[in-house]
Amino acid sequence: MNIKKNNVIKFNNGDYLVIDVLKHKDNTYLYLINNDEFENDVSIVKVNFEGGITKYSPIDDEEEFNYVINKLFLEHKVEINEYFE
Repeated sequence: MNIKKNNVIKFNNGDYLVIDVLKHKDNTYLYLINNDEFENDVSIVKVNFEGGITKYSPIDDEEEFNYVINKLFLEHKVEINEYFE
């Protein structure tokens, strides 16, 4: 499955908009926001392909999670700075 920014995927019993896609060491990570106008929840998940089925799981490894968070901040630092100005 080729997941791209602005795709809507089913996750956690809801529809989530893909805000960003990160790739690192043969792994794919998604930064998601709930696509329902009344929900205000975000998630960062790891994409796993098992038996032809795409599954999304939390990142259990602290070092891996920190890498993904830092990468997101670096890729969006302009938008983050603009937000806080």
